[in-house]
Amino acid sequence: MLRTHAFAAAVSLSLAFVAGNADAANPLGIAFKTVTNVPLYGKPTAMLIAGRCNRNDPAFQEARQKGAEVLAYVNPVARPDHYVCALDTQYYMNDIGQVPLWPHPTYGQRSPWPNTRMTDIRAGSDWSDWVVSYVERLMREKKVDGVFLDAVGVRPWSSLAEWNSWPQSEKNAFANGNLDLVRRLDAKRRAINPDFIIVSNNVWEAGTMNFTSAERYLDGVVIEHPKPLSPWHVNYVKKPFGNLGHRRVLVIANSRSEAQAWAKVPGVTHVSDQTSAQYKNPNVPAVSFQRLTDR
Repeated sequence: MLRTHAFAAAVSLSLAFVAGNADAANPLGIAFKTVTNVPLYGKPTAMLIAGRCNRNDPAFQEARQKGAEVLAYVNPVARPDHYVCALDTQYYMNDIGQVPLWPHPTYGQRSPWPNTRMTDIRAGSDWSDWVVSYVERLMREKKVDGVFLDAVGVRPWSSLAEWNSWPQSEKNAFANGNLDLVRRLDAKRRAINPDFIIVSNNVWEAGTMNFTSAERYLDGVVIEHPKPLSPWHVNYVKKPFGNLGHRRVLVIANSRSEAQAWAKVPGVTHVSDQTSAQYKNPNVPAVSFQRLTDR
């Protein structure tokens, strides 16, 4: 899949989105466990997100051959407490016990979800270096079209992480670490494979925390289960993000009707109607396939 990366074309495309002239969005399918319904997304302009254990299933390559984009799930900010699968263990330094953990307020104390620990995602950490090297290998292998960086953004959103009680210095360390990670990944893909797509499943501003400088290093973000046409999110998805010419802003809606409504919002490029309980495999596409101007 070839794309034109002329700077002028990229800027023109971004401005078109900001102005609200984007085409209707395309189908997004999340396949974290099985490949049921994955073949339905084997068309140009569709997108699939493969899970942490099933990424190598031939169904994803078959979908790519028919024109779909496939992103690999990567979670830089947390590691499981127990073994999940061999592919997952490879990502976690080949031994989850070796993954450096978040040092505040005491080492390994923070947990964003049940049965997980927050990783040491601070700028320059050994873990951050490992994530960059791992994603670099994906860029070089060209078996996926990009990465879905789960929970990478200005803050952890799970109440279990108790972010509201963090001192400002710790909040800054987390946000700066995430910003540094996407900056380094963007530099790698520009040098190795500029077609490689990078989206983060998070946003870059929250209250007084504003790290929107990170957005220039991404092709877009994922908005996961927002309220129906939430005004704040409607405004956020219009942002231009990076300038490589393959802008991707994804919305995972709460229902099929909500996905269809979000598909008409300027700036949104792909939509899914899957609830968190349905991430095992995609539903039948919630919207039809539309032309993308950057492929």
